[in-house]
Amino acid sequence: MKLNISTVVVASTFLSAANAAGSPSLSNIPESCLEIPKVLGNKPLQLLEYFHKEVCEQDCTATINQHNSYVRNQVLPQLIRDVDQKLGISATEQAQFKQLQTQAAAAVQKSCSAEGNKPLCNDIQGLVDYGFCAFKAAEPIFKNHLNQLQQGSLNITEAKCDKIKELDSDATVWQKTLPSYIDKFAKECASEK
Repeated sequence: MKLNISTVVVASTFLSAANAAGSPSLSNIPESCLEIPKVLGNKPLQLLEYFHKEVCEQDCTATINQHNSYVRNQVLPQLIRDVDQKLGISATEQAQFKQLQTQAAAAVQKSCSAEGNKPLCNDIQGLVDYGFCAFKAAEPIFKNHLNQLQQGSLNITEAKCDKIKELDSDATVWQKTLPSYIDKFAKECASEK
């Protein structure tokens, strides 16, 4: 299974909580994987604040679905290629993750397209509703993925998690690469006014 940043962060967050509860079935998860949320720290929040400033405070009228389409088509392919290369993810693992990603996206689209037609900015309740819908739609798919992690059927190593932690610590990613995608989306949004 492909270990992209978001998958490992989600998995390690759930697994960290379970590990704190003393779950014996998680002994096959390397300690460094469970440390990934700590390494991330407040970087995602800072990125969201930047997004709000550059997109929402500029009166962007895009919908949640339009933003999701931009991320799915413009951002994720390049980020996934970069992470795959840096982590040495095998073609088999890439294909497995692509399947997981496709299943989750289809489930969210099927269940949440109406919520996704709400404004991306300045509609907190709309974002919360969409977030809950997306979580509920994708949860069974990700639980199945987590079960595979817990059964040890995936090759998760200390070295791979250390590489992910290194990527998560890379200032260039958080201060240049990811903000550049936000800047591009802001320009697209501004051009539609």
